[in-house]
Amino acid sequence: MKKWMLFGCICIMVFLFYFTSKTYEFTHLELPSLHSQNALLLNEQGDVLYEKNADAIIYPASLTKIMTAIVAIEMTDNLQTQTIVEPQTIANYTAQNASMAGFQAGDFVTMEDLLYGTLLASGADATGTLADAVAGSEDKFVTLMNNKAQELGMHDTHFVNTSGLHDEAHVSSVRDISKLLQYALENPIFYQIFTSKSYTTYVPNQLIITNSLFTKLPGLDSPIIGGKTGYTPEAGLCLASIIEKEGKSFLFITTNAPSYLWNPPPHIEDALTAFEAL
Repeated sequence: MKKWMLFGCICIMVFLFYFTSKTYEFTHLELPSLHSQNALLLNEQGDVLYEKNADAIIYPASLTKIMTAIVAIEMTDNLQTQTIVEPQTIANYTAQNASMAGFQAGDFVTMEDLLYGTLLASGADATGTLADAVAGSEDKFVTLMNNKAQELGMHDTHFVNTSGLHDEAHVSSVRDISKLLQYALENPIFYQIFTSKSYTTYVPNQLIITNSLFTKLPGLDSPIIGGKTGYTPEAGLCLASIIEKEGKSFLFITTNAPSYLWNPPPHIEDALTAFEAL
């Protein structure tokens, strides 16, 4: 009888420990001072720790390039495969004042070069060249992007282009972006690029591609270990990032932060605010 009572007590203690641990794990944080109008914070298991207008329809700006990169990775057998940067690609995106990675018309580049140019420098020259190399045209590549979005259950998302340049029909939500980022980070190639600070290639001249996120971070010991920034006047400042604290990783996605000229910028300040609250 005593043995059964002891066993019962142990079971109750284990249950209470598990329950209180899970309760703490699912506790929602308070982040009242965020600049971003849309935000979602997830732990390693994908549990929501904080959300703010997470299902509102937003313009994803260059967070689009997360999808561009993962689709290109999955459609490419050999990242050392070479292609050429077409003059019309450079002319097209230069005319739209898009951010560029620094490739020149006529450069022979590898798919790996283009992926780093896409995620680190947010280069439309890289996304356009990737689309042509993988699918033959941007329109055909965008079809692949939308198919992947449906596969991932991104029901608020519709892509029109590979770069994130503004279009009224090019939309998503931070919850959809979180689904995309969780999926993409499972790919080791994507993860490596997403968390890199710089990349050097020769096309044929040396081109050093730096991560635009890390150039905006205050100090060298930032808790943000990887991410993708974005901005258009309609989308505001956007950020999809990995935050690390006490050996645990968290995903923080924000959009619609004001483009104030201060250091760190509002979207990065929001990520640091989330880190402090964890």
